[in-house]
Amino acid sequence: MNARRALRALAQDAGIQLAYRDIAGRRHVAQDESLLAVLRALGLPIERPEEAEGLLRERRAQRAARRSEPVQVWTRGRGRPRIRLTGPAVAGRYTLHLRCEDGAEQEFAVTAEATMAARQEPADPTAWAALALPLPADLPIGYHEVAVVCPDGHEARTLLMVRPATVVVPEAIGLARSWGTFLPLYAHWRDAPSDGATYERLREFVAWTRRAGGTLVGTLPLLPVFLGEAPFDPSPYAPVSRLFWNEFYCDVAALAPGVSPTAPLVTVEGERGTRWVDYAATWRRRRAALAWLAARLDEEPELRDTLARWVATRPEVERYARFRAAVDRYGPPSDWPAELRRDRALRALEATADERLYLVGQWLAAQQLGAAERSALYLDLPLGVHPEGFDVWRWPHLFATGASAGAPPDPFFAGGQVWGFPPLHPERIREEGYRYVRAVLAHHLGAARLLRIDHVMGFHRLYWVPAGASGRDGLYVRYRPEEFYAVLAIESQRAGCAVAGEDLGTVPTAVRRAMAANGLLRLWVLPFERHDGGFRTPPRFAVASLETHDLPPFAALWEEWGPGLQQAVRHWLAGEGYLDADADGQDLGAVLGALLRFLGASPAEIVLTNVEDFWFEREPQNRPGTGLEQPNWRRLAQRGLSGFAAAPTIGRFLETLDASRKGGLA
Repeated sequence: MNARRALRALAQDAGIQLAYRDIAGRRHVAQDESLLAVLRALGLPIERPEEAEGLLRERRAQRAARRSEPVQVWTRGRGRPRIRLTGPAVAGRYTLHLRCEDGAEQEFAVTAEATMAARQEPADPTAWAALALPLPADLPIGYHEVAVVCPDGHEARTLLMVRPATVVVPEAIGLARSWGTFLPLYAHWRDAPSDGATYERLREFVAWTRRAGGTLVGTLPLLPVFLGEAPFDPSPYAPVSRLFWNEFYCDVAALAPGVSPTAPLVTVEGERGTRWVDYAATWRRRRAALAWLAARLDEEPELRDTLARWVATRPEVERYARFRAAVDRYGPPSDWPAELRRDRALRALEATADERLYLVGQWLAAQQLGAAERSALYLDLPLGVHPEGFDVWRWPHLFATGASAGAPPDPFFAGGQVWGFPPLHPERIREEGYRYVRAVLAHHLGAARLLRIDHVMGFHRLYWVPAGASGRDGLYVRYRPEEFYAVLAIESQRAGCAVAGEDLGTVPTAVRRAMAANGLLRLWVLPFERHDGGFRTPPRFAVASLETHDLPPFAALWEEWGPGLQQAVRHWLAGEGYLDADADGQDLGAVLGALLRFLGASPAEIVLTNVEDFWFEREPQNRPGTGLEQPNWRRLAQRGLSGFAAAPTIGRFLETLDASRKGGLA
């Protein structure tokens, strides 16, 4: 095998796609340098193509010695569960040790001659066999460890995921033909701009939405972010961790009325008086309030014991709190002293008041987010975590830190995109039985009624850009979608939470087929669904909306469309019966109401509406492709919660949507 051919065979063996088609259908073939860089990011010690053949032999030999994939999946109710082995064709007695997730154990023997299917490996003259060893058909849903002792004494181990057929579907939990509202939590305020952005505001938003007839409240990710001097990154899509909630939104005064005010500091800019949250200054004040409350624990034994009991059931929270305290003291982990970077338990650090304030913050966040009523929350799970964050520091082997997730070039981003966070390592997460992925999904599903999976295509493949490379030089790396969907189905059914997948843009047909087969809702967003002057009808299994947080609000979108397209849309809405043909052509409210009727009357299971559209906001919450130079993720809404009920136009828009969802066209 020549060196280049061996390199490409090694890349395929490691799950790297050798070519892909871009949004325009053009085929891009991987270059050798990109293959080498991504292989190194996967942890393979390769510098030159000539080393590929030997590494490929090593990988095949390791797989042969293992005799089983590290993870196997069985869908409960579909036949009988079987453990599949590959290896030398050894006849005789196979002893299976089964340890269920609940600790129950079984042992039984199987004589496997009847199940053998001999085959010949082209690169190996040794006869091999594929075996399927049966297990009890009544295995419960969950994660079960199986060890198989072969007749030759070799032991193979695997994790058997026993999954339900689908995730929880909306109809099963009362979400069929429902609707909800959306507004990022940081954008909230009540009576004045300085009294917003707490979990209490979220609870009030839920109550207001329900009074209007809605079922769900959507927001951006509520995970912790870096708001100190270094690092500083308020993006909800670059969290410190995907396993904890954001302390920034804690309302300390709710627990200790005597504490100093912790309202957000706000700056005002521009002719329209746009208001921005000053995260750094606000966090300094809220952090001081959390420290004050943590110090009071010594004077409040009952409160201290309650916190201790809560911490005792969450083994990682103490390590997280100590990590945050270390970042406050030393900066990002990449700047820490070498001995501290190596100390994954941070044993060298003494317990500090800073550590305690983060424990209090996590405890408060869990209590206060729960008070917002889980049955109404539509949460958002980001694809990655900050490269200097807790998760990457805690489990570095699970992340490919020599690469960044991203996206290939397209008409909007000619140079491709580099998102700046390390992708999960596809092999190592399997070897650890997806424990980290299971924990992340359980954390979110347990707090929500509907969960949005950001970039659900990442279950199938992810675009990797080697460190220091351009977005043009990335490659797709494949994952095991059947295993991701198995974890999602198990955790969804356990939590009673439905799931939507963010599938916008160019998405392979296989991804949407897998989403449908697994019970996930897709996203239907108006600007992407234009057709013949109007819009395609949202399918039943979808969350339908006018826009997303990355798109201009409806009023700005309408202006972008221009007179010709505006006229075509008005004509289409009138023809479909959603807009009065005699309506004022300049009345944006009439068009918005007609579109709400269209979405409300559609088959879509869920309609989500951005409340900023109701006062014709034109500024987006995020401008994709921009960083800290733009004030993304921090713009306050023009109106506060107390003003929602007082604005008759907002009420009329919600009445229109509610009536159309319930069968009328108000």
